[in-house]
Amino acid sequence: MSGKHPTVVVIGGGIIGSWTALHLAEMGIDTVLLEQFPFPHTRGSSHGGSRAFRFLGEATMDRLDYSMERWRALEKAQAVALFQRTGLINLGPRDDAWLERHMEIMACAGKPCDWLSPHALSQRFPSLRYPDEWGAAWDPNGGILFAHRCVNVVQSQFLKAGGAIQHGRAQAIETRGGGSVDITLSPRQAHEPKTLSCDRVVVASGPWTAELLPSLSQQLKTIAIPVTYWRDLSGEHAADRGFPIIYNARLAGIYGLPAAEYPGLAKVLCHDGPEAHPDARDVPDRSAYINRVAAYVGRHLPGLDARRPAIVESCMYTMTPDGEPIIDRLGEHIVAGCGFSGSGFKHSPATGRMRAALASDSDQNWSPGYEWEKYRNDRFQA
Repeated sequence: MSGKHPTVVVIGGGIIGSWTALHLAEMGIDTVLLEQFPFPHTRGSSHGGSRAFRFLGEATMDRLDYSMERWRALEKAQAVALFQRTGLINLGPRDDAWLERHMEIMACAGKPCDWLSPHALSQRFPSLRYPDEWGAAWDPNGGILFAHRCVNVVQSQFLKAGGAIQHGRAQAIETRGGGSVDITLSPRQAHEPKTLSCDRVVVASGPWTAELLPSLSQQLKTIAIPVTYWRDLSGEHAADRGFPIIYNARLAGIYGLPAAEYPGLAKVLCHDGPEAHPDARDVPDRSAYINRVAAYVGRHLPGLDARRPAIVESCMYTMTPDGEPIIDRLGEHIVAGCGFSGSGFKHSPATGRMRAALASDSDQNWSPGYEWEKYRNDRFQA
């Protein structure tokens, strides 16, 4: 780096931080993306081969529509596939009020969404076994984002836009007089200088957020999710064979993605795990959660080998008490964004846009569909 201070430093090179940095660079703002681990790595929340993208279940479509536009634009600009449409089923009985409400939201937004009766569900996906009274809402535009590829492409675009990536672990943030911010870097990892100065800092450090922003520690819980892959004995659970995303997190705490990233292995996981510090995420015993998924697979997905997962990986979730993220300013020079886990990847282009707007004081006159007030930190003090 030259002696010139960056205008904004984004701490955290996951998908949320990378999109935030890209938006800032596209606005012509000098931006550094600071990441503690060498790329690629598997220590945070944005690694792995796949993430689900769904319209069904959202209160408004603005952020998702914008995000899909940006994903598609990146595919075209980089000539690389980032998304595969598979369709998505959200399971439940026909009189499920939640499903009825969200299917109506989809209809009002002009999004296709059909009800599959129990008979239609079994005819269309004969390998599934669910209660006789259960059907499913069918979102044909749901699909898979190829996560690791997405992170790489966003960062590549950020560098093309004039941004810079620096490696080092942020230990502390201090606001100084005159409108500057100092970020203290770990002496074990950082290259010179040991302190990185800027005008504004955007914290996108996922499960490490509470260490940098202690004022948020009471609102954040970090959990270690076991990500399990199950051998497809039937050969029917592949994305290329038309098998959908199964979203049953609301009623059973489980969701699944068809085999795509690992040939012949479907991804089914529990939307929960033990609390863990991100530097020791593999220490807690996760067997109860893996066994819970195995029981679900054996009961509802008989075409998969439920005896044991073929692969177990790890992912850190950072959760707030109400399950919604925090996107807010903490004073004049710090922008926070955390608590995205479980649904943040698909929204990340829009979330990055929101955080860049907060960091550049350009967050006025936005679509009400972005629901700014919903994500303020002070909602927890009300």
